[in-house]
This record gives sequence, structure tokens and C-alpha cells, in this order.
Amino acid sequence: MPAPHKTIDDSIAESQPESTDPLQWHWLLHAIKVKGKHVLLAMDYQSRFSITLSALKKGDDESFLNNFEHHLMTHVYELMATINADIQAIDTSLERYRHQHNHCAFYLRGDRSVQAHINDVVWHFRSWADETGEVPVGVDLISFDAFANQLLRRRKNGKDYFFPQREFLHAWLRHYGEYNTAQADACIEVLRVKERAEFVARHPELSHPKLSHSESGQPSEATDISLSSDDHSHKSPGNNVVALDDYRKK
Repeated sequence: MPAPHKTIDDSIAESQPESTDPLQWHWLLHAIKVKGKHVLLAMDYQSRFSITLSALKKGDDESFLNNFEHHLMTHVYELMATINADIQAIDTSLERYRHQHNHCAFYLRGDRSVQAHINDVVWHFRSWADETGEVPVGVDLISFDAFANQLLRRRKNGKDYFFPQREFLHAWLRHYGEYNTAQADACIEVLRVKERAEFVARHPELSHPKLSHSESGQPSEATDISLSSDDHSHKSPGNNVVALDDYRKK
């Protein structure tokens, strides 16, 4: 099935012309091989938050969806715990996510700006694998993602740099935690202060840390995943829409 619109921006505008609710959540997928192993990198179109998965079999949709959501929820738990959210608030936000997104669709569609950031994460992942001598798996993938999502980014035509981790958490709190903007802003400030304290603790000799960022690589086609809320919860033969509930582990 072809993409309904040429660009992801067009799809977002069509799906929510008067609403800020995340009826569609677009992630771009990029597949690579590292040391002979298949690796998938998913990046959120809006926040540029990335999730890296390894040790997957090619074409195994069930394993990919289960692993993707497992890693997503792990990051949510870690980030919300950092801002002192209680376990009930975290679980409630995850339930809202599951309720709003019960199926996904795969399209062969890319975005040059996102692809540049994907290429940068891929470079860091390959470097990580070369330094350790092996492809990260399990908790090491979570650690790598935590590193990658604290790299400074800037969107095409954007004036300001941002951290994907903070952008992702702010959007999650607004969309699924039902925080208002002021509450979400306050939580991001808590996260910022803790990140700063952790950095100073690791590098006490640096009173004014310098952050650097680079983008590399040529743009290429990526796969756009649209996570949506819809009453059609079953996989239809011959198309690219799959029901998330079919793959979520009970």
C-alpha cells in the first residue's frame, strides 16, 4: 500500500487539522547490518528520539513490534522515574498510549532531516560496536539509546538546538500523562537539573562542559511507521496495516 501522502507533515496535517492529540505517531525505520547482525533503528519524527534494536530476524514483524514497545516502555519508566513520577502515573500514561495506538502501518517514505539524524546515530552505534568488539544487546541497547538521545539536534529550518530525550518526555507527558504545558515544562527543568548534576559528578574537572554534535551520511529511503488509533484492530490481508494488539504480549 502506498503512503497516503508524499510527506509525513502532510499526513499529520490531514489526520489532525484542528487537534493536537497524537492520533498518529510517526517513526522512521532504518535497517543496517553491523558485524553480520541485523540492526533496526527507529526515530520519532517529531522529537528525534531513537530506539535501537538488535538480534532481530529479518522480516520478523512480531519480534520487532514486541521489542520496540518493550524498549519504548522501558525508556518511559526510566524518564518518568527521573522526574519523580509515581508508578501509578507511569502505568496510567502507558495505558493511555495503548488505548490511543492499537494498530500501525508501514510505508516506504523518508524525510531528509530525520535521515541525517538517523545517520548520525548509526555512526555512533557502529563506533560503539567497534570499541566493545560486539553488537550491543539487551540493557546495553538501552544505555546506547540514553546516550544517543542526549545528543544535540536541530530540525531543518529550525533556529534552536534541542535534546531528543527532553522533547520526547515533554510530548509524552502532554499526550499521555495529561500534564498541562506548565507542568510538563517544570518536569523538563527537573530532568535538566539532574542531567547537569550527573555530568558534573562524572566530570568535576569541567566547570563549563562543551557539547558537540555532528551530522553525517547521505539521505536515503526510510520506513515510516504510523502508530494510530482506529477501530480496525485486525491485520488485513494484502496491506501494510497491522494490529498492535495482535503482537503485544499479554
